Amino acid sequence: MKTENLLKINSPSGKLEFFKYAVIIGLIQTVCALMFVFLTSDVLGLKSIFWMPFIFVIVIELPLLYLYFIQCARRLWDITGNKNTGLIINTALFVISVIGMISFPIVTIIIFLVLILCQGKIVKNA
Repeated sequence: MKTENLLKINSPSGKLEFFKYAVIIGLIQTVCALMFVFLTSDVLGLKSIFWMPFIFVIVIELPLLYLYFIQCARRLWDITGNKNTGLIINTALFVISVIGMISFPIVTIIIFLVLILCQGKIVKNA
C-alpha cells in the first residue's frame, strides 16, 4: 500500500483499489469509534470529560474523512475520465453523502455501490 496514493489525488483509482481503501478506512473508523465509546463510558469514569468528543472528531474523524474524500475523488476521476469533473462531482456527492449519513443512510450506501460497481474509463482491469 503506497501512502502517496492514499493522501493525494495523483492518479485515478480502479474499483478494487477503491474498495480496498474504503474497507481499510471503514475498519479504522469502526475501531476508533468503539474505543471512543469505551473511553467515554462509565467504566473508566471519564464520562464527565465533555471535550473528548471534540478531540475525537479533530484527531480521528477529520483525517479519515479527508482520506475517504481523496479516494472518492480518485475513483470518480476514473469513472468520468477527467480529473476536474471528478472533483466537482465528488464535492457535490460528498456533501450529499455527509448529510445523507445523518438523514438518509440509504443514499450513502447507493453512492458507495455506484462507485464500486461502475466501470471506469481509465483503469479497465480493476
